Amino acid sequence: MISDGKLGSFALSAFFDDEYDAEAAAKALMQAGIPKDAITMTPGNRPDTSPVDHMGFLDALTGIFFHEEQRAAYATALERGGTLLTVQEMNEAQHNIALPILAEKGQIDLNERESAG
Repeated sequence: MISDGKLGSFALSAFFDDEYDAEAAAKALMQAGIPKDAITMTPGNRPDTSPVDHMGFLDALTGIFFHEEQRAAYATALERGGTLLTVQEMNEAQHNIALPILAEKGQIDLNERESAG
């Protein structure tokens, strides 16, 4: 998960293996007062659909939500079928509310997964 402060605003990204966990996190964020239009879910590849090249999407976001070295890890996780949830334009209070919600709803730590795998 990455937080990036710009001009008093915060952004977060979190990755979920299960799309239902990501949806539950998005719903909990909205219930906590985060605006719906600030939350974006990017689903990864699914067995019943044609593969999508997520690298172009992630290239566009590099530097905004996460660092260059995380781009490849997110692309690989999306190729495997996970879901990326991003939250933009939060104030500090919303950011502090969002962090434990994402952890509680099952976000995965890609750095931990890479070092274990």
